[in-house]
Amino acid sequence: MLVRHILSLVFATAGLAACRDGADRTNDGDRQPPAQASAHKDTESGTQDLYTMEVSMPDLPPGAAALRGQIDRYVERQKRHFLASLREPGARESARQLPWDLNLDIAVASRTDRFINVQVDGSAFTGGAHPAPIVDSFTYDMQEERVIGIREFFDDPHAAESAFASEARRQLFTALDDQEQPLASDSEQIDLGTAPGKDHYRVFSLLTGPDNKVHGLTFIFPPYQVASYAAGPQAIDVPSEAFSAFLKPEYREAFR
Repeated sequence: MLVRHILSLVFATAGLAACRDGADRTNDGDRQPPAQASAHKDTESGTQDLYTMEVSMPDLPPGAAALRGQIDRYVERQKRHFLASLREPGARESARQLPWDLNLDIAVASRTDRFINVQVDGSAFTGGAHPAPIVDSFTYDMQEERVIGIREFFDDPHAAESAFASEARRQLFTALDDQEQPLASDSEQIDLGTAPGKDHYRVFSLLTGPDNKVHGLTFIFPPYQVASYAAGPQAIDVPSEAFSAFLKPEYREAFR
């Protein structure tokens, strides 16, 4: 079952808000359940109203302490990087004209009997023409009690990423040739942005089924990776049968 998602960012006049307009759909008309709402939201305003930082955190089970710790450290790094930008020449003058904004919406997107997947959907406005999108993900192995990256699932990560690239290119080239609303991209950008071995498949979520297993992976490409900024992030679903032959033995029972 192949799914094409197109996520778009819509920015308000002030240039501070970014929202997701997902079109999650399957060939038979079923819809994927939305990500769970973030459980905790903190807002921090800077001195002289130069900036605002808004962070929504997910509600995680007690057994996911290692995941919570990694997310906390991630948020602190994002905040430090954002605040460091205010120390650059001319930054405070820019922020006085139009306040800067850091927004991080971090939520549980999917869960199986073994994994918890958390998505980061955010943006940082630091006085440019538009906010810079922040797109990230964390996948937590509850059995091993650690966060794992995409390459750790596979005995041969390059072969798995080659399978991802084949399916991603097929779907993106189809979108590029759409007569009514073609994807704002070109073949060279798609080829470069989906090439294996270049950390292009770092951000992903899990496609799940009623059996609590992983039925596929959704790869999320930030703006500029495979399409223009105006096109927004692009998400490609890859069914598990496309890569199951490359899974490590210890992960095969977690996939269907």
